Amino acid sequence: MVGDGFGALLVYTTAMYLGFRPEQFGAFGENRDPVQTYLGFATNLGQTVLRSESESHFLPADWPTFAQLDAWARFDLSPLFRSAGRKFNPGVPDIMYEARLVAERLGFADRILGGRRVGWVIREPGPPAHFSLYDEDANLLGRAKHVMVAVGHGPLSFPGAYGKAREDPQTADRIVQAYEGKEYYPGGRYIVIGSGIASVNEWVNVLEAGASCIALRRNPQPEEQDLNVPRCLFDGSGIDAYQGLSFDERVEFLGKALRGTSPERRNWQDIVQRGRAEGRFEEVIAETLDVRPGPSGLTVSLESVNGGGRFDLDVTGVTCGTGFVKSALSLPLLRRLAQLYDVPIEHDRVKLKTNCGIPPLDRDDSRLCMMGLNASTVVPNGDTIAGLKYIARRFVGDVERAEQLRRRSFASRLGMQLSMAHGTVKGLRRIAKTEQLA
Repeated sequence: MVGDGFGALLVYTTAMYLGFRPEQFGAFGENRDPVQTYLGFATNLGQTVLRSESESHFLPADWPTFAQLDAWARFDLSPLFRSAGRKFNPGVPDIMYEARLVAERLGFADRILGGRRVGWVIREPGPPAHFSLYDEDANLLGRAKHVMVAVGHGPLSFPGAYGKAREDPQTADRIVQAYEGKEYYPGGRYIVIGSGIASVNEWVNVLEAGASCIALRRNPQPEEQDLNVPRCLFDGSGIDAYQGLSFDERVEFLGKALRGTSPERRNWQDIVQRGRAEGRFEEVIAETLDVRPGPSGLTVSLESVNGGGRFDLDVTGVTCGTGFVKSALSLPLLRRLAQLYDVPIEHDRVKLKTNCGIPPLDRDDSRLCMMGLNASTVVPNGDTIAGLKYIARRFVGDVERAEQLRRRSFASRLGMQLSMAHGTVKGLRRIAKTEQLA
């Protein structure tokens, strides 16, 4: 594994479930805790529940679902009814507990190797064919016959004038990203950019701090969508249909499906409506022209998209809910692969094989695949827990066939699953129940 987060944990869990031995697996990265990166983002965002639903969790098999584990742990049937209506979202503390329990039970931390980030992946002809992994300073970290690249998202995105303001010492400390640490002050006036789930979450954070929020977006009609892509694309038949499209059609679809969608949350609606009634919430549809120091902290020059002309807003600060840079070339490892091996890049994305293999380096006897957001052109929900698990199963299955693995017996797999499910239930009983927002 190149990476040490959710993707690495799911590949490891799947491999142990099928019958690989721990010493056959290595994750090259810096963190021994697979939830560390995600939990940092969730904490900065003030996130309390996942956008994912009951099937998205870290046990190797899907059953029992997380709603069933929650109901069993707390002797409460409401998660089952909510799950049936697609209104159940696992609490962040709950799902983090399960991930850490799985990692501890299977010894994941002991399989984190190198302690440094991989900067280079080099194909070695062998025999047998394999890869050498080097850090950013070209020091050898290790070798592997099969490699999954799970480097996560690109850098945080600061679009247009906000990127320029972020680099200006006079304005830099007042331009933040939703996924960064921040503090809103009572009586302040803040712009939140975007209309996706991170932005809507920040509207609520601003209002709950006693400040005023200006929701700035370019799209006049943002879409409400429970999941980050339509639900039909979360199962195998939907993914197969998606892969039947041409690469250009998939990229075009992603551009529409991933643009500014957020789930409906009744608690958020109540807070926003109350803020609007108090004169502390307004929506502005405009393009940003300039950001400069102002009397309140920043002056933001805007141009209405509805023909209302140009105008200025004096604000305390700006939060960009614009996510991450999606270009594969923003990640040094992928950029070097493209330069060294002519890995095909189109529309700023790696043109992967349908098994998420990286051409021309992926081979039946020595796999090189990719997961996460960078694999969304093959698996549209590739950056969700469900999507990561889908890719992990495909990759481990391919490696199993290449290595002619003797699979763990059904009884042994069932025992592993039930043991970790029981451990999760016991742990959930000690965690305060997270309020459901849908």
